[in-house]
Amino acid sequence: MANTTVSENANDVVFSLRMVPIKFGIGAAQETGFELHNLGVKKVLVITDKTISKETQILSNMKYCIEDAGIEVEVWDEVEPEPSSDSMKKAIRFASGGNFDGLIGLGGGSSIDTAKVVNLFTTYPAEFLDYIAAPIGKDRPVPGKLKPLVAIPTTAGTGSETTGVAITDLTEPKTKSGFSSWHLLPSLAIIDPLNTVMMPPSVTANTGIDALMHAIEAFTARPYYTRPRPVSPENRPLYVGSNPVTDTLAEKAIELIGENLIVAIRNGTDINVRLNMSIASFIAGVAFGNAGVHIPHAMAYPVGGRKHIPHGVAVAVHGPAFLKFAALRIPEKLARVAGLLGENIDGLLAEDAALKASEALIKLMRKIDLPNGLEEFGFTEGDIPGMAKDCLRLQRLLAISPFPVQEEDIAQIYKSSMRYW
Repeated sequence: MANTTVSENANDVVFSLRMVPIKFGIGAAQETGFELHNLGVKKVLVITDKTISKETQILSNMKYCIEDAGIEVEVWDEVEPEPSSDSMKKAIRFASGGNFDGLIGLGGGSSIDTAKVVNLFTTYPAEFLDYIAAPIGKDRPVPGKLKPLVAIPTTAGTGSETTGVAITDLTEPKTKSGFSSWHLLPSLAIIDPLNTVMMPPSVTANTGIDALMHAIEAFTARPYYTRPRPVSPENRPLYVGSNPVTDTLAEKAIELIGENLIVAIRNGTDINVRLNMSIASFIAGVAFGNAGVHIPHAMAYPVGGRKHIPHGVAVAVHGPAFLKFAALRIPEKLARVAGLLGENIDGLLAEDAALKASEALIKLMRKIDLPNGLEEFGFTEGDIPGMAKDCLRLQRLLAISPFPVQEEDIAQIYKSSMRYW
């Protein structure tokens, strides 16, 4: 018999793909009570923000259908945009005495991420930094299963309903970091495009560009077969790298966003466009939730920690500079990105076609009125050394980069992100 033993030093030849079960479609949110009943929930805490609770009918309609299923409902509607650790701790304190056996995250990524963190700390109490990823936190593993959590997005971009990741704006140290575990995956995602119709144009733009960056970063992530083989399957990381499945999802998401985002901003009541953006957001979320995100997201955390900037914008502002930096390093993939975003690359060498990916992203940013680089937020080149050092600490993300980067590389991309036009 042939010796099939794999060397301890061999690269990984296995990738995993984990997905949240979903219910998708126009009016799907009205089946929330039915789904909670199937999950055995008798008392649910809805975590949302005041815009959803006070300025739309989304929450009141949902409460009606949940109570109609015989389930008790309470609401905590104090989620902050880009939630701070203090905000999340406040939510944890509220939930800790409520005897809830299920949760709903209703809103954008901030609400869904807050619900994940509340679920974690009310199930397995600990110090806040205990479960935060190293080196900022103690990187303590989540001990086991959590309570049922239903994620109901009202935006099309963050992908939080699909991932085992939750991001927070740490008060000390002043940066963004996150929690990462398959146990944080929601039990179910209910995606109803009607919930996104009330998004104002600015939120549509900010979340839509976030979804695009998720797809681009997942597509360009380090291939799964270049990662070291884990000591055991349980040590395989949450982000395994790009693979044929995530590539397929990411490509479709890039195409859909390129075709629909501008229309969604200009005519938010076009339900077919909202539906396409919801699909794109979800499949981009599945792609990056398994393959990973890398350089632009890692660069966004020090920026977001210093200034209160919408997450999607903080990521996208580094996108063109990253794509230009990467063009000669991964030309085939970036040529494909350029083509998916509508650039004519016929007859071009891969390297020349790859450069058009950066150009395509700049064109899109201009059309949807995104900021023209870091200077618009008040950053100067004097801020770059500190941000580059902070970025380099985020090895959980940078480990999935398609090529190794040093501090000077990060600094170069920051410098190129200062202004584009």
